[in-house]
Amino acid sequence: MSRCYTLKPKKSSSLLMPLLPALALKATVGWLLSSSLLLVLTLPTAQAASCKAPKSYYKNVACTSMSGYFLASKDYGAPVALIDSKGKPVVDLSAYQKVAADKIAAGLIPVQRSGRVGYVNMQGQTIIPLIYDVLAESRGWARAASEGRIVVKKGGNYGVIDNSNQTIVPFSSAFSDIDNYSNGVAKARKNKVNIKLDSKGNTISEPSSTNANNANANNANNTNNANGNSSNGNSSNANGNNTKAGSAQASALAIDKPLASSTAVTSKTFTTLKADQQDGKWGFVDEQKTIMITYSFDEVRPFSEGLAGVRINNKWGFLNLGGELVIPFNFSNSEETQNAENASMFIFNQGKAWIGTLNNGAKICIGTQGNVVDCD
Repeated sequence: MSRCYTLKPKKSSSLLMPLLPALALKATVGWLLSSSLLLVLTLPTAQAASCKAPKSYYKNVACTSMSGYFLASKDYGAPVALIDSKGKPVVDLSAYQKVAADKIAAGLIPVQRSGRVGYVNMQGQTIIPLIYDVLAESRGWARAASEGRIVVKKGGNYGVIDNSNQTIVPFSSAFSDIDNYSNGVAKARKNKVNIKLDSKGNTISEPSSTNANNANANNANNTNNANGNSSNGNSSNANGNNTKAGSAQASALAIDKPLASSTAVTSKTFTTLKADQQDGKWGFVDEQKTIMITYSFDEVRPFSEGLAGVRINNKWGFLNLGGELVIPFNFSNSEETQNAENASMFIFNQGKAWIGTLNNGAKICIGTQGNVVDCD
């Protein structure tokens, strides 16, 4: 019996021996997987690294496309308010069913109610009424303002309005898509043809190379025929063919004309914007007094080197010509800023902007990326 008892553990041990490496490997793999999963779960995302929600009494707070501002919402997703980096409410958004937090630009917030889209400014005032369609596209249900222009839909048709709700590109079923404006131009698809639109809504697209080549080929053929007939003494045919050649040349010139106007229009896109005040708030307009950046700011500086200092409440930041906040509202307002002798503060000059002064009198400057640089 004793030998029997001693044999059983040995037998079971011998049976387990071949399995030990596999069991050890399985345990090791399991540990690695759990460790990797833990690592993945604990690694911060790019958004989390660049956007940290402030402490506030709001339960649900999410980042927005505008640095320093956050969207507070209810448990079921309904918007409550836009809050600042201190957790204080800036805009009451409880009257709307949806807010496109990732499309806030140029001081305009896309909002939705009862299946209609509009835009409010940073004071909660309705700048563009809620009369536009909800967009059914991968880019979301609303577009962001871009270079003073907003792509919208009305009655199922695409069109373009400016930041004050003036129609720039009339609504038409011929458009199957219109891209956001970039460098004064918007790409569009009209009647199944790719075109380009300038900032005034005019077509500036180049003709297709096929049409241009056909026109040039016809022009060459007609000219050759005219020359051949003329040498044979058939002057009437020569004149007739020369007329055709002239028509072909005129057609070619007509095709070439949009190219010239395209270059002219593209090069004529605005290079700066002018500060303008309305109802106690500041914004920016172009040469035609068209509102390009809405009246959302308590104080502004003129555009310099493509950037303009703007202030909301007690903080300064910087916008680009497209109305995008490229340097967040990180810089405090002070009595020093209000001093007339310091009017050059928050204005870029040779890639630097003076934003404050230390107690020892040394100036503090930043570069165009918002980084601290030497003022000298």
